[in-house]
Amino acid sequence: MLIWLSVVIIVALALFLTWLIKRLRRQRATQILQHSSQEIADEIATVAYQKMQASQPDFYAPQAKLVSNLPTEIWGNNVMVFEYQVPIRQTSSALKDVAAAIEEQLNEVAYERRIASVSPRYPALLVTDVWFLEEQLHFDVAFIVNRETIEYVKDMAQVED
Repeated sequence: MLIWLSVVIIVALALFLTWLIKRLRRQRATQILQHSSQEIADEIATVAYQKMQASQPDFYAPQAKLVSNLPTEIWGNNVMVFEYQVPIRQTSSALKDVAAAIEEQLNEVAYERRIASVSPRYPALLVTDVWFLEEQLHFDVAFIVNRETIEYVKDMAQVED
């Protein structure tokens, strides 16, 4: 009886350690994907913003480099969504028009750099949310690099409807 109990405990411990190692590997892979996706998205957003600022200096205030925040704790670690804040000179523009212009410029820059979505149904970058707060324009950009991000985009589209 004691031998069987020892075997069961050893097997349970081995299964637990296997699960733990797999989980740590998955978390590390997710962190690597998130970090590289964030770097690419930041670079594209910076170039796109500089082009938009040059074409509309009365709306967008100058900013050298855009660095994103990660609002993904709410949605999960596999969702590649990045939040940006940029200074603006006025808040009178329609948010839908601003979001469409940002998304168009982001995808032009992504196309120039040969960055594509994992799904042909979606562009590489989507603006999922946009709002004005204290003379700053805030917008969330989804970088379509995995299935979880596509599901997030679908969920956000349903929330808007």
